Amino acid sequence: MDLRKDDLYRELMDCLDGLVKHYRQLLEVVRREKDILVAAKIADLNENNRSKDAMLVRIRSLENSRMKCARALAQLIGADVEAPRLLDLAVRLEGERSEKLRLMHATLELLIKRVGEVNKQNEGLVTAALNNITGAMDAIRDTLQSKPTYARQGALAPTAESGAGHLVSREA
Repeated sequence: MDLRKDDLYRELMDCLDGLVKHYRQLLEVVRREKDILVAAKIADLNENNRSKDAMLVRIRSLENSRMKCARALAQLIGADVEAPRLLDLAVRLEGERSEKLRLMHATLELLIKRVGEVNKQNEGLVTAALNNITGAMDAIRDTLQSKPTYARQGALAPTAESGAGHLVSREA
């Protein structure tokens, strides 16, 4: 039984190490995104978004593996199997294992918080840019639309001639 617990613990720690690594990379990607948004480099933004999407797919995969390991370990040590939390598992483990789980939890919590903060700033930059673009487009549309001040209100007075234009000057 202890051998199975050791294996599950190691597998869980490997998943957590991978999550920490990928969240650090994601943090760098969203920080780079902020710089790209400020510099308005559309091609770089597209590449950065592809990188961010790939990173999120890897994180979801690791998260699924983490949950599987955590559930198996929780069942073995008598913790909540339905929603196993790292801190709950740490309480049921002893010594160095407990401390490492607490440290991993704190590290992941901090990384996720930082990613969220930078992402929120990026969202503000995108919203401001879209508002500026919308305002500029509205201004252009207003300029191009015919103004009611210049609307046709009168009619030309009929002339004796058959509406032909008058020659102003023959000199060129």
